Amino acid sequence: MHTEQIQRQRTAIHAATAIDRSNPTSPRRHIAQDIVSSSRRLRQRIGVVAVVCIGLATVLVALE
Repeated sequence: MHTEQIQRQRTAIHAATAIDRSNPTSPRRHIAQDIVSSSRRLRQRIGVVAVVCIGLATVLVALE
């Protein structure tokens, strides 16, 4: 009879009833930092491409 009580206590906890003790804001901060850093890199690349295009256009106009 004692073993039945022990087996009942060892039943699996369903995911819906489990308590999530993790901090829900920490992954969002990390994802937001990744988005900001990738957008900075993208803006830098766009800036470099724009400067190169303007430079090439200036050289072509000067040679004509």
